[in-house]
Amino acid sequence: MPHKVLVTTGATYPFDALIELIFTERVLKKLSALAVTDLQIQYGSTPTSRVAYEKCVENCYTVLQSTGINVTGFGITENMASEIRSSWLVISHAGTGTILDTLRSPSPKPRLIVVPNPVLMHGHQAEVAAALDDMNCLLYSKFATEESIVSALDKLDRQFTELPQKHSLADLVNYEAGVIR
Repeated sequence: MPHKVLVTTGATYPFDALIELIFTERVLKKLSALAVTDLQIQYGSTPTSRVAYEKCVENCYTVLQSTGINVTGFGITENMASEIRSSWLVISHAGTGTILDTLRSPSPKPRLIVVPNPVLMHGHQAEVAAALDDMNCLLYSKFATEESIVSALDKLDRQFTELPQKHSLADLVNYEAGVIR
């Protein structure tokens, strides 16, 4: 069965390193082995991110041809929820909005790998991702490295836990901490 993968880098702060990691030969071949036919990259709103995306596509043309993966990209969209729903897998920059949109998506829910942007202040993305990984709701690629992403891709066949249907991120954190049930 063919699969679509959506990669999100965020709308405002560039995460070109994630784009570059996805376009490594090893990751592309792993995606192909997982029957991925469509790779959609949300590269963000900065001109440099668009250039980074286009350069990666150009540099990986031969690998993309050999895998048969169709690549498309876009800066930002008002319809991210629809893009998420139509995906088999979301590889996300670990923004809480994207995480919650993916985990609250109707069934069949996309699988979710989160890769926190290490240059953001205070590591808040990593904290949220680690907590949800501990709850078995997603896969947390702790490091923005090729090895970490491939390792997460190797674990996609596991059973994931449904996200508790709380109304806010604060409720979710309190639920996990045992403050509310």
